[in-house]
Amino acid sequence: MKHPIYIGALLLAASLHAQAESALDLTRVQTCAACHGDRGQGNPALGAPRLAGQQADYLLQQLQGFKDGRRGYDDRDSHGAQMRAVVASLDEADFAPLARHYADQDAGPNSASTQPDTSGKVAYQGTCAACHGPEAEGYAHLKTANLRILDPAYLERQLSHYAQGLRGADGHADQHGIWMRGIALQIGGDAERKAIVDYIGTLAAGH
Repeated sequence: MKHPIYIGALLLAASLHAQAESALDLTRVQTCAACHGDRGQGNPALGAPRLAGQQADYLLQQLQGFKDGRRGYDDRDSHGAQMRAVVASLDEADFAPLARHYADQDAGPNSASTQPDTSGKVAYQGTCAACHGPEAEGYAHLKTANLRILDPAYLERQLSHYAQGLRGADGHADQHGIWMRGIALQIGGDAERKAIVDYIGTLAAGH
């Protein structure tokens, strides 16, 4: 008796997911593709991070943060300010379908450095792993980003922005941003920040 109910629940979930995907306005995807690529693969030359394979709840949180001015609030964060302007033109009803769309994309593996960085690994495990996971994969239930799919320049810029208060500042950011700023301030300067980013770059990013 339990099997038909279980199968029915799976079919219902699949149907709801398909409806959500079909409800996504494709012009919204085209808006994102201009910077982030047709599959959400990202464009480091534009400072646009990879979206494909990112945690859906994290993407949704960031879209909402841009919309509400909790991110991109400082003009010195030129990429964030640009993204905030783009998100302002989107309908909030599109946020969840967009987040799911990009989370489901497979843009292939990122190229990874083959040189491990011992000091970076120690620093990462001590400051980042609790929230982002031992392999930098992120946690859906914590709404934390998958770091290993992000390019080094983007990671370093975000850590710098957190430390400078361009992201995560009191009075602007949500609780996650404020926590992240506190973590960034614990990192011992440029050298340790680079070591962490370099270590993340050694991790496999194929999924």
